[in-house]
Amino acid sequence: MLLACAASLGAQAPSRIATTVDALIGSAVFFHGRSVVLQQKLITDRDLTRLANAPKPVYVFWKDRAGGEEGEIRGEFWDLGRLEARDSRFTGYDLVQLVETVNRGQWPSRDQIYIITAASLQPANIPKGPTLRAIALAPANYVDREVKVIGRFKGRNLYGDLPFAIAKSKWDFVMQSAEGALWVAAIRPKGKDFDLDPSKRVDTGRWVEVTGVVRLTGATPYIEGSAIALAKAPEEAAVIELPRPPSQPPPSVIFSAPIQEDQGVDRTAPVRIQFSRDMDVRSLRDRIVVSYVAPAAGAPAVPSFTAAYNDVVHAVEIKFAQPLEGFQQVKVELREGITALDGQQLKPWTLTFTTGR
Repeated sequence: MLLACAASLGAQAPSRIATTVDALIGSAVFFHGRSVVLQQKLITDRDLTRLANAPKPVYVFWKDRAGGEEGEIRGEFWDLGRLEARDSRFTGYDLVQLVETVNRGQWPSRDQIYIITAASLQPANIPKGPTLRAIALAPANYVDREVKVIGRFKGRNLYGDLPFAIAKSKWDFVMQSAEGALWVAAIRPKGKDFDLDPSKRVDTGRWVEVTGVVRLTGATPYIEGSAIALAKAPEEAAVIELPRPPSQPPPSVIFSAPIQEDQGVDRTAPVRIQFSRDMDVRSLRDRIVVSYVAPAAGAPAVPSFTAAYNDVVHAVEIKFAQPLEGFQQVKVELREGITALDGQQLKPWTLTFTTGR
C-alpha cells in the first residue's frame, strides 16, 4: 500500500510557541489551534484589531489588553476557514460580524482569514542577550550575527516543536527552551562525553549550548552551528503550561461512496470516505485495509491501492491498481490508531459493499 499525502500537518504542543507573523501564516495548518506568542504592531480599523504588516489578515479578539499598539501578543491562533460558523467554542466572539465586515458576509475559505482568540497584549520582554525565544520572536534582530544559546536537545523535531524540517545538513536538530525553539544545522551534536542521535528520543532532553550564526530560510530562522557543548538549564527554562483549547468531538466518518452494503458497485470506481474533521494524514498510513469477505477458491487478493488524503474536504480516496473481482463482497477497514489533528482517535470503522459484473 502507498499512502499519498496532500496535507501539511503537525502535532499539538502543550505550551506557547514563540514565532513571527510570517512563520505563523506560512505554516497555518501547524499553528491552527495552538497557543502562540509574537512580537507585533497592531492596527485598529472599523472597530476591529488586526496584526500590522501581515501577509494575510489576522484579527485579534482580546481577553486582556494593556495600553499601546505594539508588544507581545499572546493567544490561540485559528484559521477561520477551518472552523464552522456555529462552532460552540467561539460563542463569545462575534465571528459572524467579522465576516460581514471584512468578507461581505461570505464565510472564508481556508488560508484566507485568521484570528487570534483569548488574546493579551503585554510589553515586549527583550532580554539582554540572545535566547531561543528572542530569536524566534524577532529573527531579523539577529540574522547573520553569531550567537550562543542554551536549550534542550529535541532531536530531529521528534516532538513537533516546529512546523517542518529545514533539510540543511545530515545532523539537523531542534533545540528548545521555554517558548522558543529553533533548528540547528551544520554541526553534529557530539562533543566531550556526549554523542546525541537526532533520530532517537532516548537522547532528547539533554541541555546543550550551541554557538553559531543565525540564518533565515524563508520565514524560518535557524542556527548555522559552529560549536556545541553540554550545559545546565537556564532560569528562562521554566515553562508555564497552558490549558488546551476546549476539545472538539472525536472524529467520525460522515460519508462514503459506495454507501454501506451497496450492491453492483463499479469494479473500477475509487472508494471515498469523508471525515467530520481534519485528520492527521500520518495516522492513516498502514491503517487502511481492504479485503474480500469470502473470496472464491483461487481468486486473487485485492489489488494494490493508493490512499490519497484531501485536506480541503477531509476525505481519503482509495484507488485500485486493477479492477476489483466481480460479484465479490469487499470490506474496507479503518483500523484503530487513526486520529484527528488534535490527537483524538477515530473509532474503528468498516465499510462493506458488493461489486457488480
